[in-house]
Amino acid sequence: MCPERIRRDDVRLETLERSDFPVVRPWIDPRVFRIFREPVDDAQLERLLTRHEDGRPVSLGYRIVRVPDSRLVGVAHVVIDWRNHLAHVQQIVVGDPALRNLGIGTAGLLLILGVCFDEIGLHRVQIFVDDDNPGAIACYRKAGFSDEGLMRDATKTDDGYVSWHSMSILEDEWRG
Repeated sequence: MCPERIRRDDVRLETLERSDFPVVRPWIDPRVFRIFREPVDDAQLERLLTRHEDGRPVSLGYRIVRVPDSRLVGVAHVVIDWRNHLAHVQQIVVGDPALRNLGIGTAGLLLILGVCFDEIGLHRVQIFVDDDNPGAIACYRKAGFSDEGLMRDATKTDDGYVSWHSMSILEDEWRG
């Protein structure tokens, strides 16, 4: 039997805490999230935490929690550029592979968009996604992101180069 799809109300965002690091650490694959290096330690994971400067958030770190059982099922990290009124989603991951492709990532992303547009008043949210990650691309499209183009050979890896899709959603698209 196919598991039931997740809706936005089925998950909630909570502030990511250092105490979450033991759960989150195995989810962080440095080949996918290239701001990390093996072995991923607490000092690196601290980049995912919420930070404020001059009274405004510049980094938002969230745990994605399943409402029925309060289980931590994912993590998301957003960096805010106040000068340009935009947010860049740097990481979003559903930890348990058995819970992927059920809509948790899309639901979590919709909640993040609500924070970015409705709570803190940004104009644009953007994300870059590897060309070889069709599941993530589909997730972002479901959340309302539009393709802006392919950045060819944008990152050098041990295995060669990786191209990225640039995707975004604007405030008026969110409200529409």
